[in-house]
Parts: sequence; C-alpha cells; structure tokens
Amino acid sequence: MFDTFFLQQAIELAKKGSGCTSPNPVVGAVLVKNGKVIGTGYHKQAGKDHAEVVAIRDAQKKTNVDGAALHVTLEPCSHYGKTPPCVEAVVSAGIRTVYVGMRDPYKKVNGRGVSYLRSNGVKTHVLPSQRPVARQIRMLNQPFIKWATTGLPYVTLKAAVSLDGKIATHTKDSRWITGGEEREDARAERSLADAVLVGSGTVAADNPTLASHGRFAKKQLTRIILDPELSLSPNARVFRDQNVIVVTTKRAKPVRLQKFAQKNIRVKIFQSDRIPAKPLLTFLAEESIQHVFVEGGGGVHGSFLDAAMRRTGIVDRVIWYVAPVLIGGKEAVSSVGGVGVKTLAHAPRLQHVLYRQVGTGIKVSGYFHIY
Repeated sequence: MFDTFFLQQAIELAKKGSGCTSPNPVVGAVLVKNGKVIGTGYHKQAGKDHAEVVAIRDAQKKTNVDGAALHVTLEPCSHYGKTPPCVEAVVSAGIRTVYVGMRDPYKKVNGRGVSYLRSNGVKTHVLPSQRPVARQIRMLNQPFIKWATTGLPYVTLKAAVSLDGKIATHTKDSRWITGGEEREDARAERSLADAVLVGSGTVAADNPTLASHGRFAKKQLTRIILDPELSLSPNARVFRDQNVIVVTTKRAKPVRLQKFAQKNIRVKIFQSDRIPAKPLLTFLAEESIQHVFVEGGGGVHGSFLDAAMRRTGIVDRVIWYVAPVLIGGKEAVSSVGGVGVKTLAHAPRLQHVLYRQVGTGIKVSGYFHIY
C-alpha cells in the first residue's frame, strides 16, 4: 500500500525546514500522479504555507492535480491557525488518496485530519508504526512530539570534553578543548533549537554571545541564563538585547534585582534556594519554547541529570564532543557535576547512540527517550 520511495522523498524535504518551523513541526509532502512526482513541498517557516499546500501549488503550475495521491510525513492539519486547514486544500484540489507518515499528536489535530479526509471521500492511509520508515518520520519531530504529548520542552545537553571528561583545567582554562570544526558543528546544533541555556559560571568565564550561526544567523535564539544569586554583570554580552531571560532564586538580593531592572533585563524568580528543573521547564514551555539546548557548564549539566534520575522527561538527548586531549588534575572542571548515581546499575544508558568524527574529535550523540 505505502510506497516508501515517495515517503523517503517527503522525509528529505521535511529536513529542509529543520530549525525554522517551531512551534510547528517539520513536514514534507510529495504529490504523485500516474506513478510520477508532479509536485513537492515542505513547511519552511511558522506562519507560512504548510507542506501540502506548497506541493499542491507546485503541481498546479504544471498539470491537473485531480486524482493524484499525496504522500506526507505528518497528518494534515484540520484547524485554523496562522494558515487555513490543509485538509480543505487537499479536498478542493481533487486529491483522491493520502498516505500519512504519522498522526499529528497535537491535540487540535490528533486524528481529526484523517477523519475529515475520509469523511470527504479521500482514501487516507496511516503508516503502521512498526514500519522502519515510521521511526525516521518520528525522529524528524522529537521536540514537537514531546511538547505536544507532555507539555514540556525538549532538552538537549551538549558539552565539549577532553578524553578524561574535563571541560576546563584546574585554572579554569577552557579555550579551546575542541577544534574549529567541532565548534562549528556544535553551533549548528544549537541553532536548531529555540533557546540556549547556560549557567552564570559559563557567562562569567567566557562572556559568550550564545548566538545562532550559519544559515540560521538571523534566527533569534532565546538565551536562558541560570544565575541563582544574580551575581552576573548586566553588561555581559548575553544581555545585548531583550531576547534573554535570567532565572534566579530567592537568594538574589534586591539591589541586584534593581540593577537588572534598570537595564530592562527580564528576570524570573523561583522562591527556592535552587532553580528546580521541572518547574523551570514548565515555565519555558509557557514561553513557547519547544527545544532547549543546554550548554552547561558542569553544575548546570549536573542539576539536569540529577533531576533526570528522579523523573522522566527532563533530559532527552545528549551531544558530547570528545577531543583527543588529556587534561588531568582532580581539581579540573568535570563536564557533569551534581550528586550523580550511587551505582552503575542506576546510571542511565543512552539509546540509539551515534558516533561520528568531526575535525580531530568524536561527536557522540544519543537519546534518553524516543517519543
């Protein structure tokens, strides 16, 4: 029934929208008639036409769409948002068959698109979840699926470490453990997210910009800075514009809060001694942040991983860039602080781990959960 050849084309199209569509998912669509592709499309950016509409318009420039079959990675939407429902466009175009890669878990769709198409005479088939290509389709939208099903943002932890797991020497020197190619790859990964999160120690030590890069250079990443005592200077480079949130605790003194207020820097205060991971993620979800890229340092990584030991849904993906260098020293800074596990039996094991050489180092990535 399903022609995976056309679905694979739709997957590759969907990837072109990666990092640009949030809070919408990435979607690819291929329109086929008499065994030939007559139109293709993908969702380029939130607020712009969805993949199905782009494919239909692409085909209509060249031929009659009536009677064609649509192959789409995600269930067509059935509600009004920034654009009209895609199911109406599909029916109006005269498309007779739709092959759906997976149902949309978003509560305003979640089967309603399929039902609408079927009730309007369109033969609609949903790819069985056990098919190998189904996993590829789910992997396209892990942040979106988590957000739609749990209400929490997707969390990626990233670090650049030495072979012995250090991110800085005992004198706090950290530039540079990895080479230029590794850093460029890490910036590309960061740019796919909605927000980048670091601790006050990272800002104090490196004074980073935490900007997006490459083809995403104009993308406005939200910068989340964890500063439990509000000790940072409001003149640091991360505070260069209003697209930043400082998260602090009741330990922040009024005089420090006033300094940030004078700079019009937004501050979120948790009435506790430490910044709690789950309430923090709930807050970020309320800010329409769907994917958080956590760059540490060690204290922040440790707090997230300790929280992940206590409950699921805190950390989802890990990316470690391992450089062929040994730092040594018991006072050198480790990539993960916190309490840690008591025994190896309690240590979380990553799933679907990938290893790839980048520059002179190795990029190791894996998942805590596949949604």
